[in-house]
Amino acid sequence: MKTTAKRVVGILAALTVVGSGITLATPASAVSTLIVWADKGTIDTIQAQVKKWDDANADYSVSLVQKDFGTVRDALKVAVPKGQGPDILAGAAHDWIGNLVASNVLLPIDSQLPSNFKDDFVPGALQAMKYNGHYYGVPGWTENIAMLRNVKKAPKPLKSVNDIKDGELGINYSATTSDPYHFYPFQTMFDAPVFKTDSKGDWTNTVGMGGTNGGNFAKWLKLKGTKFFGPPANANILCDFLNPVNKAKKTGMVKYWVTGAWNINAIEAGAGNCKKGLEIGTGYAIDPFPTGPTGLKAKQFLGIRGYLMVASGPGNTTNVPAASLLMRYMSSETAQFSLYDNYNKTPANAAALNRAKDNPVIAGFADAANTVPMPNSPAMDATWVIWGKAQTRIIQGKEAKPDVAWANMVKALQKTIDKVK
Repeated sequence: MKTTAKRVVGILAALTVVGSGITLATPASAVSTLIVWADKGTIDTIQAQVKKWDDANADYSVSLVQKDFGTVRDALKVAVPKGQGPDILAGAAHDWIGNLVASNVLLPIDSQLPSNFKDDFVPGALQAMKYNGHYYGVPGWTENIAMLRNVKKAPKPLKSVNDIKDGELGINYSATTSDPYHFYPFQTMFDAPVFKTDSKGDWTNTVGMGGTNGGNFAKWLKLKGTKFFGPPANANILCDFLNPVNKAKKTGMVKYWVTGAWNINAIEAGAGNCKKGLEIGTGYAIDPFPTGPTGLKAKQFLGIRGYLMVASGPGNTTNVPAASLLMRYMSSETAQFSLYDNYNKTPANAAALNRAKDNPVIAGFADAANTVPMPNSPAMDATWVIWGKAQTRIIQGKEAKPDVAWANMVKALQKTIDKVK
């Protein structure tokens, strides 16, 4: 975990790769080194600010080690018991926390945080880093979806989901496992949350989307079907959103697109055979979700990418004070505004976000957010596939009694969750 070399931050700068393992080069001086694992996108985003902290702290050196985003959790579970893990896991999705805590590879950082620390962040951001009463990391940046609108096709924001006509909505989902993440705002229009919450507002492991409310949502899904939500795995959403309406060819009908900031570059630049891109304001807008069929307000999941404190392996000690100092800096207004300014990351730090709102895209997604933190328990990992399979069968008209199919899904889901708690 630690070496004693002071060096400029670099990706694998002081590493020697042997087979699939990684070892540190021989230290040159008595300075404690913090090891940070991160995927390439995160490293590209944070390395300048990490270097700034590194240069200002002569007693420590930081080494960024590139890992694959999709496999880093499994790698951590293997490395930590062997004493080969990092001090910090950067760019981690907050919904990983419960799974990693259950695997004994994270440390709580409650003692490293001031009592008013939560006031530094947008609502729900720090709460997302909490599991079973303890904080295991700090927020880095936020992600949420919104209702994007082609302003020439639809000059005014939607007030109600009832105002959307068949063929006007773009929402990409799998033919087999749907996409409960993107459908969640519609589900919350029926007051059918994924899990129930306790008296403190924290998620429990009790499924909350059953009963009459869940059944009503299932019936609505079937009623709307693919004619409303579009076909699954629709590769034409971007072009249909960008291009003018051609009713004869039934193209360009999409006026509204349920998506996140990750599609903004494609919208603004255009792609392939699509019309040239749109500019925000004159070409497209980022709106809050409309109210539901009965007037209830929609809620999206809030996703947080952040920095997690990694537990020690046998015979090793994580440098908690030093690691917490780096993590606190990366959660600061200075660092997070820099990540926005250079990499368009929406700050989780409230002061940085306020400064970043000069950017209409950042402001649009922030103003469209009526969010709840995505659950970060191990139960959530077991949820997506079971939930999504029932959802997509209903949308495609494969369930004669959608409310019964939904109730059966809820029972199966709770049974599975009870096994992993």
